[in-house]
Order: sequence, then C-alpha cells, then structure tokens
Amino acid sequence: MLLTKIQDMQFSDLEGNSVALSDYRGKNTLIFMWASW
Repeated sequence: MLLTKIQDMQFSDLEGNSVALSDYRGKNTLIFMWASW
C-alpha cells in the first residue's frame, strides 16, 4: 500500500530517541507497528 499523504507522527526509536515521520520525507519508509493488549 502506498500512502501519498499522511499526518506527521512522532515515534520513539529503540534507544528512546524521538523520531518524526517528517524526518524521512522523500525517502522510502517502512513502518512496522504492533500492539498487545
């Protein structure tokens, strides 16, 4: 699925640093997310 427009989101990387989706603008980016409840 290719999304051309999504909201800017902020994530924490594995080291706890804040990363914004906009930091990867113009680059191919794969977002892998999971959750457990």
